[in-house]
Amino acid sequence: MLAYDYTFSSPPAKQFQTRRIGARMRYGDLVSVIVPLHNRAHLLRRSVGSLISQSYRNLEILLIDDCSTDDPAAVVAALDDPRVKLIRRERNGGASAARNTGIALAKGGMIAFHDSDDICVFDKIEKQVEALTALPEEYIGVYTVALFYGQAEEADYAEITSHLRPTPGSSPLSGDMYRRTVAGNAMNLPTMLLRRSAVEAAGGLDERLGNNNDWDLALRLTRLGKFHFIPEPLYLVPSPIRAAGNAGRISKSQKFHAKSFAFVTGKLRRGGERSPELAGHYSTAGGLLLRERRPRFARRYLRAALGITPLHMRSLRLYAMSFLPGLYPALRRIRSRVSPR
Repeated sequence: MLAYDYTFSSPPAKQFQTRRIGARMRYGDLVSVIVPLHNRAHLLRRSVGSLISQSYRNLEILLIDDCSTDDPAAVVAALDDPRVKLIRRERNGGASAARNTGIALAKGGMIAFHDSDDICVFDKIEKQVEALTALPEEYIGVYTVALFYGQAEEADYAEITSHLRPTPGSSPLSGDMYRRTVAGNAMNLPTMLLRRSAVEAAGGLDERLGNNNDWDLALRLTRLGKFHFIPEPLYLVPSPIRAAGNAGRISKSQKFHAKSFAFVTGKLRRGGERSPELAGHYSTAGGLLLRERRPRFARRYLRAALGITPLHMRSLRLYAMSFLPGLYPALRRIRSRVSPR
């Protein structure tokens, strides 16, 4: 069995030494905040500034520099806060590898993750620590709402959109979250505060994945313990409405998303999952692979979906289109042109 699968028949990664998950924690204990970083020096003052300004003061803020070519050290020096530590990796390994480096170096009994272009509300960590330290020991983490919103110049204000994750009204959001997470992840990684021992027991981030890292880790964490939801938007994710070279990045992102989505569904299958939710994920993976013009691989996933839910109309339709591989991307392009914005 591969490491990082959901059956836990393999030991965690060697750099982690698993501890008892139910170790007692207290308000005031050290929290390690891990920030993967690659060529984001121009955003650090805003992003790390929101961590420095947290009302909960007992933090170590680990900036894991994944071989940046800009100068984050100058920004960190200007921030002038001894809690901020810049660690440079010797080789570029991606965000998951950078986060794993941070986990291995963390000294706190609780771990939070933060992305280098995002913002924490000033009392996010305080509210999370208060909640987690008051919960029974079977709770291994708490998470909050993430607010995604567009950043724009005044001329583009009319195009600004926003959304919340998890979606208001969705359930369940607390307690045993494994079945909910199999259906789809409600927990963004940077919205979580986790027991360090649980992160170590889960094996950290799977460095083979380019996307869906938070879903993959959440699937392993929710097999280990319960989660508590704080229904407040305490984590902010800004993104520019217009960005130079965006089309190329979207194309590359779709390719990675297709590969990682197929990879995670394969791990679910190896973990013994066989449910309508998995069939839906197989169908989605098939559609993503069709968009990438990989019809033979798409058929493999679509056959697996139909093996669980034989009369699922979307899977049947995609399976038929897989024999005309150019049809599905063409239909999506047509729909995008005629759909109202």
